[in-house]
Amino acid sequence: MEEIKLKGLNETIYYEKLNNGLRVYMWVKKSLNTFYGTLSVKYGSVFNTFKIGNKTYTIPKGVAHFLEHVKFNEDKGVTAHEYYNAHGCDTNAFTTFNYTNYQVLGSDNPTQNVLHLLDFVQKGYFTKSIISNEKGIIMEEAKMGTDDPYTTSLFKHLENIFHNYEQQYIITGTPEDIKEITLDDIKLVFDTYYHPENMFLIVTGNFNPYEMLQKIKENQESKEFPKYASPERFIPKEPKKVKKAYDEVMVNVTSRKIKFGIKMPLSNFKDMDLFHIRLYLNLILKANFGVTSDFRDNLLEKELISGLSYFVEYFDDYVIIMLTVDSPYTDEIIKLVNKKFDNLEMDEKTFNRMKNANIASLILDYEDVETVNSLLQDEILNYGDVVPNVKELYENTTYEEVINFMHNLNLKERAILVLNPME
Repeated sequence: MEEIKLKGLNETIYYEKLNNGLRVYMWVKKSLNTFYGTLSVKYGSVFNTFKIGNKTYTIPKGVAHFLEHVKFNEDKGVTAHEYYNAHGCDTNAFTTFNYTNYQVLGSDNPTQNVLHLLDFVQKGYFTKSIISNEKGIIMEEAKMGTDDPYTTSLFKHLENIFHNYEQQYIITGTPEDIKEITLDDIKLVFDTYYHPENMFLIVTGNFNPYEMLQKIKENQESKEFPKYASPERFIPKEPKKVKKAYDEVMVNVTSRKIKFGIKMPLSNFKDMDLFHIRLYLNLILKANFGVTSDFRDNLLEKELISGLSYFVEYFDDYVIIMLTVDSPYTDEIIKLVNKKFDNLEMDEKTFNRMKNANIASLILDYEDVETVNSLLQDEILNYGDVVPNVKELYENTTYEEVINFMHNLNLKERAILVLNPME
């Protein structure tokens, strides 16, 4: 077992890749009373067309989320929820564009409960009856999503940003998509993607890592898996321009919101790794639009806005900045925010304050089983593995390199969506 030392944090990640390809990551904190196990499958809602060898498969939208639901069914009418309820644990799951995550949180018998997580996720137990029964439940969830103003506005915004990318489609699929899903679709996806080679397990909290790893190895060696099919996901070509620069919709919100989406191809950031792109963008956005920024304070003082938020996300070959402003003054806000994007600024004092805040936050993060688990997931999914020197990367970031990065940003491709309250 390898010990990955997190530089400057006095923390250790225990790691081993098993013979069947499953990667296991463990972070131990004896002062805590809980453990948290997550099993991530690198299969999400955008994996609707893929190739195995010379054969191409296309499945209905929403299969990833549908499979997440039916996966909790176990033999003899028992569900994983019932198992964990009886063992004093909470279990849940979620599906994103790129992966599906299964979780167990508890305080007792961590090894036994993590092994059951592996068992119920890795075993393919599907019947026509289960598929039929779940359809009604999942269709109701999909309808709730299409009725939710925040969900619908997000995907409407993504639809205006992207021409061809699958990220513009709601993760659950529409009720019409769900009707089309068959038992064969579920089996195809499970057999193709739910393989140890395409999974990673993270366990955080209070447990013995040596005992945990030994039991995980025994568990995996007792199972037989076919050879991994190495599916190749089809990623459509995506134009650099946004599909629709301006749009308005009527939604069930109490106050008007203005959403800005900025589309940048990763090819703009030559010789830069994904970690630094996100780090620099977050520092720049925090300086210009964050809770302590002069721009935000000025808008609040003038009562032009009641809220402002933003995030940065990767979508295949693009990085997207999404910013949302709560304001009834559409024209004025669009003018001011566009002007701000055209004239980004940061002084050295602000930079140093934010850098130190990032470092302090990173240290504090290593006190919570769920936060650490989420951090490790994010690093593995976005950068391929745990980043052992995050604190060092923060400390070595200079004002000059962030300013140079900021001055070379191309933020011209913008999609603006105005959410008008229904009367």
